[in-house]
Amino acid sequence: MTSKEFVATFHSELSEYCPCVIDWEGQVHECKDCHLDTLIQISGDEKYLNEVPENISPLFYLTAKLKCVLVDYENQIYSEDLSQEQRYALLDLSEAKLILLNPTDIKGKVTI
Repeated sequence: MTSKEFVATFHSELSEYCPCVIDWEGQVHECKDCHLDTLIQISGDEKYLNEVPENISPLFYLTAKLKCVLVDYENQIYSEDLSQEQRYALLDLSEAKLILLNPTDIKGKVTI
């Protein structure tokens, strides 16, 4: 769904919890169970888990492979770069007070 649709429909029992994943096109996917399951759903294929090198987190591997942003209330984790659509989605979530804007590259660089 779009970020505006997500903002309009998202409700959490926990006031400071907004688990979702933003794909490269800026679509927001709510995490019903966990970020990893949502990334697997976005990929459309569990085979990506077989590609994960031993020394890398499956969560971070899929984040980089799919060019997604992992979102919770205080942090937004991505790899390499954000698309313009992802930036807009993050701003929409921040303006709706669903997140504290804090995008961080997996490698530790903070940007927006």
